[in-house]
Amino acid sequence: MIVMKKRTGFDTMSPYLYPVYICMHPRDGFLELKANKKGSSLVVTIIIGLWLLVEMFHRTSTGYDMNAFTAEDSSLLRTSVITVMIFFMVAISNWCFCTLLDGKGKLKDIYIVICYSLTVLLIGDAVVTFASNFVTTEEVMILTSLQMVCYAYFVFLLIAGLGTVHEYSFAGNLASMVMTIVAAAVILFIGVLLFTMLERMFSFVVSVAEEMMRRLQ
Repeated sequence: MIVMKKRTGFDTMSPYLYPVYICMHPRDGFLELKANKKGSSLVVTIIIGLWLLVEMFHRTSTGYDMNAFTAEDSSLLRTSVITVMIFFMVAISNWCFCTLLDGKGKLKDIYIVICYSLTVLLIGDAVVTFASNFVTTEEVMILTSLQMVCYAYFVFLLIAGLGTVHEYSFAGNLASMVMTIVAAAVILFIGVLLFTMLERMFSFVVSVAEEMMRRLQ
């Protein structure tokens, strides 16, 4: 079990710079997040907003050699819904299982950890998108590798952060992450199934209404 102590030297740190500090010093950053309650709901909201902007920038402005997105993928509404769904699914799944496994983190703590860890992807995607417009075909592999490193580091930050807020050992944290992924996949399957059923019901109602209108004419 991780022993939490009240840490000093962070009282004057701006809450807006704290996500960047976590990316540079994960252990100290997440310990401080747990011990001194440095997480900010306002900062989380800003990160989510910036992430959506960067994602739209990434989908519409990535260089031709790296851009695999279609016009449908560039929809702001679609991107926003998918982002919010994924964040909430992961947060709720982790909270449900960790509650059963005596995890100490609250749902708010989990959500803050996810969003603060997202900072590295936010910065990485912005840099890759901008640079992709100035590289040759041979240099695309460099940016692709940088993007993969950012995603790997995001996973590392996420695992480290959730393990800290729940006060888990490495094995316990790994088990909780596996169960979180399974639960999120189940929730996603049920969500897609429900959405498909509602879509078909709506199409059926529209078809019946159109048929009735034709008969009344």
